[in-house]
Amino acid sequence: MAWDDVSRWQPVDLYASFRMGDGVQPVDVRDLTYREAEAQIKGSLRIDPMEFESQVGGLPEGKELVFYCDRSGEATSLKIAMWAFDQGRKRVGVLVGGWPAWEAAGYPVEPKAG
Repeated sequence: MAWDDVSRWQPVDLYASFRMGDGVQPVDVRDLTYREAEAQIKGSLRIDPMEFESQVGGLPEGKELVFYCDRSGEATSLKIAMWAFDQGRKRVGVLVGGWPAWEAAGYPVEPKAG
């Protein structure tokens, strides 16, 4: 798989998918600011980007996994999405602009899990 095979979600499109009840699952893989963060995208699951190889298998099947991070160019989320695809997850994507873009757009967030 190459980086251009990963679907790229604009925040507005991900939000619209939530509202329509589409099968998408946001996955928080922030590494730079997660520890200090108080919020995450509503309904997100968390994967520690330092341990993603052991945690991707626990993500739900049957939904498109949309990874988001806080690094420019979606660096962390793209790396993890490509690895997940190589491990058999065929529906993976990244949120363009990541957490900063979602937050700036004012879309739903919730308190960070644990």
